[in-house]
Amino acid sequence: MNDIEDALTEDEIKILEVLGRLHISQHKNINESTIRKKLPKKYHANLKKTIKSLINKGILRLYRKENYCLNAKGKKIAEELAKKLRDNVYSGLHILLKL
Repeated sequence: MNDIEDALTEDEIKILEVLGRLHISQHKNINESTIRKKLPKKYHANLKKTIKSLINKGILRLYRKENYCLNAKGKKIAEELAKKLRDNVYSGLHILLKL
């Protein structure tokens, strides 16, 4: 799985982190406008191009017009990226909880 993650761009990783945080799967889809709301502003300019790239890589698929869902491989990658992000953000919190 690391070789796939290495091939992803920064924009693709950020989108997958958002999808992983929202627990998007094959049966739970998300609208493009919702992705845009959850992403930081600097990723909005290339959103359509990045989504198209994720579709071409076989990680994301078009559910309906402007609605997307993850396939099985994409869900695993998104969950792993979201877990890494969560661990980085809250890494010092577990120390406070043990005190």
